[in-house]
Amino acid sequence: MNDRAHVVYAREPTVEVREFRRVQEESGLGAIRPVGDEERLRQMIAAANFIVTARLDGTLVGIGRGMTDFSWCCYLSDLAVSENVQGLGSDRGCWTRRGACSGRGSA
Repeated sequence: MNDRAHVVYAREPTVEVREFRRVQEESGLGAIRPVGDEERLRQMIAAANFIVTARLDGTLVGIGRGMTDFSWCCYLSDLAVSENVQGLGSDRGCWTRRGACSGRGSA
């Protein structure tokens, strides 16, 4: 990864199952996630009421997925970053944007 890599963070309503699976596998979490069960992955994405992403040149390289009441609390059930971009701060970027989903003054 070069020094000019620019990761774009965003809240997205959903992501493609194939992208989600790939990042889970590339992050190392694929060993403990049901990456072989497409329907289950689809349900995991659909049931999350917030998704924050990290994209490099449009390619998903990080994802935070979870549930929040948009007022006080937020439960982050997944935070996965592709191994080839680990160290660029994508995990912190997704975590920081997760805070915006919890509401003002929340922890």
